Amino acid sequence: MSVSPAFEDFRRAYEAGAPAVLMRRIVSDLETPVSAYLKLAGRRRNAFLLESVEGGEQLGRYSIIGMKPDAIWRAYGGHAELNTRAAADADDFKLEKRAPLESLKSFIDASRIALPKDAPPMAAGVFGYFSYDMARQMERLPERPRAAFTAPDAIFIRPTLIAIFDNLKQEIVLVASARPEDGVCARAAYDRASERIADAVADLAAPLAIPREAAPAVDADTVAAPSSNTPKPAYLEMVARAKEHIAAGDIFQV
Repeated sequence: MSVSPAFEDFRRAYEAGAPAVLMRRIVSDLETPVSAYLKLAGRRRNAFLLESVEGGEQLGRYSIIGMKPDAIWRAYGGHAELNTRAAADADDFKLEKRAPLESLKSFIDASRIALPKDAPPMAAGVFGYFSYDMARQMERLPERPRAAFTAPDAIFIRPTLIAIFDNLKQEIVLVASARPEDGVCARAAYDRASERIADAVADLAAPLAIPREAAPAVDADTVAAPSSNTPKPAYLEMVARAKEHIAAGDIFQV
């Protein structure tokens, strides 16, 4: 099946300043979401696979693979950062002046795309996560020691290529987004998006190459001793306070 929509339909939307998507459907009866992810994304940065399971037992209708973002938003503590050049430089983040939630809302609003009627509902947009600490952006909570790892409190990416497994129809819907850019004509934008889809079709048709790398040996003498980011007296005080809450009957997520 060819890519849709036709160029003329795309051109009218693009020249009017509206972002649009190109789609192609292929049969998926010999592919799984995991094998497709390995073929399409491999070890690529800023890619994801969202499996669909209902009730912990039943397979849902859709699974989603996203990659090649053109923009990435993330938050650390009370500030947010935005990278609108992610396709060229995945680390080119600029500090946002607005509060994280306000900044994220603006990013989501700027990422909206009017989808064709036959497109799956998750064919475009932003995808990511909120950690528990993002609750601090919504209510006043006591400060606590920061964890040693440096993962963002929240991160959302805007993929330019999405592969959607439709387990009901046994097909993969490949979706490439195109957003108006200064100096990029409609024909160039259409061809770039078409090329991303064509590359994905070729990758899916190729055999899966699984690298078989031996796990590095671990020398027990060089393993660092465990350390805590909470001093022992503070930890014991927290335990005592938790016991008081238990006795009072109001213990909650300690």
